[in-house]
Amino acid sequence: MKFKMTPDKLMIALFAIVLLVIPTTTLLLPKSERSENENRTLAKFPSLVNQVKLDKAQTLEEVIQAVKWDYIIDRKNPSFMDDFETYFADHLAGREIWVKTSNKMSAAMGRDEINGVYTVDGMMIETFRDYDKNEVQKSIDAINAFAERYSDIPMYFLLAPTAQEIYKPRMTSYSGVTSEKLFIEECAAKLKNVGYIDALGYLSGKSGDYIYYRTDHHWTSLGAYYAYCACAWQLGFNPIGLNEFNIETASSSFYGTLYSKTLDDSIAPDSIEYYHLANGEPKVTLTRINGDKIETCDSLYVREYLKTKDKYSSFTGENVPIVTIDTDVDNDKQLLIIKDSYAHSLVPFLSKHYSRITMVDMRYINTDLNHFITVRDYDRILFVHNVITFSEESYLKKLALTA
Repeated sequence: MKFKMTPDKLMIALFAIVLLVIPTTTLLLPKSERSENENRTLAKFPSLVNQVKLDKAQTLEEVIQAVKWDYIIDRKNPSFMDDFETYFADHLAGREIWVKTSNKMSAAMGRDEINGVYTVDGMMIETFRDYDKNEVQKSIDAINAFAERYSDIPMYFLLAPTAQEIYKPRMTSYSGVTSEKLFIEECAAKLKNVGYIDALGYLSGKSGDYIYYRTDHHWTSLGAYYAYCACAWQLGFNPIGLNEFNIETASSSFYGTLYSKTLDDSIAPDSIEYYHLANGEPKVTLTRINGDKIETCDSLYVREYLKTKDKYSSFTGENVPIVTIDTDVDNDKQLLIIKDSYAHSLVPFLSKHYSRITMVDMRYINTDLNHFITVRDYDRILFVHNVITFSEESYLKKLALTA
């Protein structure tokens, strides 16, 4: 009897693929620890036993007691099935294809926003909506208390807008985003004995320039240059003119954090650009401290990251607790920057004016800063954070640990 394909048989075949072939393939295929495109670590298979108890077990009864029975049976709290679903979804055969297809279908149905990323005019924009006012106030209080503790050191606060504030006119009126301008102004008004640096004022009106990446949440080197100009008069130096730099395109294939959330290939990749002084750069030594690990190099650009997905980390390297830049700028001026990663592309410009710059990332420090550096050695202290990071994370409260 000759086989004849019918619509019913086709549907059965498709369901068989979905229900049998894909799950079986998922379970049998080798598992990756990390998704490079999504720039994140994938879930591990959930353990059903308490490994410490199992290692000590000497009898069958002790082995049985090492099993996490509540974790297996109880569905009210996070359980094995919940974690297994996460693991299975992370390692689903052809997962990235499914994610891309789903996102393309959502875009075709008129959705402008996917996973907190708004796409308009060939650009991805991370959206800023709700925030915890009490947590933000705690961060501001921590800055004010730190400024009072070190009242003899001039301090400045740069709260960087994200692309949303610059490109908000392109977004629909019903997008429901919160005004970053108002947020920045409210935060600045609450500062005490801390100077406010208006980076937004320098970036506004520059939306026609390449000041934010299309696929990443950071500002570009050009955006960082305008922020550097905003810093200049408060920090006490004249900014170097844009025409005094040679621009090196270090990479033209950068897909950043926002691409990782959407896997939207319709947006053109970004370029990583380094700005070099035409008449010669200061000599530098970059020292990165991460626990007991200390790395040094003679450049502000860690070019090995250009070979990875996380190309933005080529600016001084990935986030670590302490980064120190020593230069041959002969003025004995030292700048301490308490920051998030927006500072990384800003520092190459600031480095032309200081003999030493130290960047501190409070996300990775849980003790007195003076265990790593001597705070009073610095002539000025600069806080650099972007609106979304500052509104979502309250790690600056740990400044209270610094005497």
